Amino acid sequence: MLYDSGNGVGKNNDPYKTAVIDTIVAEVQSTPGEDRCVLLLGYEEQIQTMFQNVNPGLSRRFAIEDAFRFQDFNNSQLRNILELKLKQQGLDATEDAKNVACDLLGRARMRPNFGNAGEVENRISAAKGRHQTRMSKIPVSKRPFDIVFEPQDFDPEFDRGANAGVNCRKLFEDEVGREEIVTQLEGYQQIAINSKVAGLDPHELIPTNFVFKGPPGISPLA
Repeated sequence: MLYDSGNGVGKNNDPYKTAVIDTIVAEVQSTPGEDRCVLLLGYEEQIQTMFQNVNPGLSRRFAIEDAFRFQDFNNSQLRNILELKLKQQGLDATEDAKNVACDLLGRARMRPNFGNAGEVENRISAAKGRHQTRMSKIPVSKRPFDIVFEPQDFDPEFDRGANAGVNCRKLFEDEVGREEIVTQLEGYQQIAINSKVAGLDPHELIPTNFVFKGPPGISPLA
């Protein structure tokens, strides 16, 4: 948050942020025995951009090639975080609901700047809203006292996989000569199903980006 380039030309627009950076540069001299510790934390790409556009002394004092890089949590760790946060907030979820939540987190982990524990919190917050909506449709006398999330609270379309094969064919129903593509995609779907049953990460076994090309007059899909 030390860097703000609202004009898009690389200059820090906020004079207070500029002053903070200049102060850090002035005060951090890497003097042996100096009783001072300064940590710069943030996304690597943004930090690199900041170093390129602010006081050049900052990058000389903080060698980014020596920086400690925090790796994203893996799926097992994200599940532990999910269960911990649920417990801390006095909430619960069925095993199926946890599996759905972890599947969502696994897909989100593939995107840039994944929020890790923050993403888990976002999923729980969204589930609270859906749970409240679901409970509002039940008579007050029949509502459970405890909050126990169901799969649909995390993902309203959690069962989309049950119709994946049908949806795949429906996607190309107006296309001619696409049987080979449909068959290949259905094969990927089966690999995904089998890998989940075996406890494997399907993202390591199948591609997740596709480019469909056709003759002139057909728009490509990605």
